[in-house]
Amino acid sequence: MYLSEEKTYDLIIAGAGPVGLLAGILARQAGLDVLLLERNSEPILHSRSIGIHPPSLRLLSEAGLLDPFLEKGLMIRQGHAMSRHRAPLGTLDFRAISPPFNYILTIPQWITELIFSQKLVELKPGILQRGIGVTGIEQKKNHCEVAVEEAWNGRTMTLRAKLVMGCDGKRSTVRQLAGIPFDGGPYPHRYAMGDFTDQTGYGTDAVIFLSPAGLVECFPLPGGIRRWVMQLDQADPAEKAPAFAEQVQQRCGIGPDPASCSMFSVFGVERYLAGRFWKGRVVLAGDSAHVVSPIGGQGMNLGWIHSAEAVRGMASVIRDGFPLDVASRRYDRKARSRAEKVIRRAEFNMLLGNRSRFPGLRNQAVRLLLGTPLRRSLRHRFTMQGL
Repeated sequence: MYLSEEKTYDLIIAGAGPVGLLAGILARQAGLDVLLLERNSEPILHSRSIGIHPPSLRLLSEAGLLDPFLEKGLMIRQGHAMSRHRAPLGTLDFRAISPPFNYILTIPQWITELIFSQKLVELKPGILQRGIGVTGIEQKKNHCEVAVEEAWNGRTMTLRAKLVMGCDGKRSTVRQLAGIPFDGGPYPHRYAMGDFTDQTGYGTDAVIFLSPAGLVECFPLPGGIRRWVMQLDQADPAEKAPAFAEQVQQRCGIGPDPASCSMFSVFGVERYLAGRFWKGRVVLAGDSAHVVSPIGGQGMNLGWIHSAEAVRGMASVIRDGFPLDVASRRYDRKARSRAEKVIRRAEFNMLLGNRSRFPGLRNQAVRLLLGTPLRRSLRHRFTMQGL
């Protein structure tokens, strides 16, 4: 696709991760002339985010995108909580949620991005341009001038767009160029995660182990794979797959075969929140606007919810002449409030799984939550309802 310095695009999106890709699809479906730029020349083939929650399933369905996800993903309809050595504490049955989206779907992130990329080509070839990064933004009265650079030859251009959307991650260039602060910091805990051949017998169910030594989670993935996540012991961090598998076995009484590991990583958890989600003609969504602890798997889903909301607001400004300042305030207020709520929920998830001096009391509280009508509230929180 020829990038024109003469025309004015309706919208330029920086960042072709799952949030930017969905924003590009929704913007095109809304009739906007959209250009999606990604600094990296090739997609990243890593499973990373895997869980799609009911609100996102509804969003994908409304956009006509759900069928390929159902074809390639795996439905989780139950989640079990267990204490040390697989003693049951209770079950969250997602089938009790109002249908049709009464499940959580797991699918590797690279497949999600592939589905979205193929949809963009179907909508209009050339919307997505890889190997081109945003290097400057100058906001004018009626448009933005966007400086870009091609990765393969260093050639620079200046493009014009009525609005610019930053979906370019935690270190967002767009956010920095717009002068938007990003407040927050790391939590003290570290985690490791790995994908292993599933030999548990848990089938399509998710399981959370509340060990005295710290949280262990495992989730099924398509293709007979199970994702294991463990809070690390600072004294014995288990930062390689064999030590990780051994610690999981010690905490849970069951564990993965380290020889079957197809992906392993160690990560810290952080919390960040942008000072503005929409400033002038610059809009943020995804990790460029908020970083949420991945424990609970709600960050990507939150980014999707916000991308849909932002596109509706931007389309109303560009297509319908809705006042820019009103759309900006409305999105900023609602999206920040929602992000703060999800951050609190993620912190609750971490607190529940932290290393505990009194694991019996904590586990009794979880048993109470899951064994009484209170489980409805817990199911509500874990599936991102009420946002």
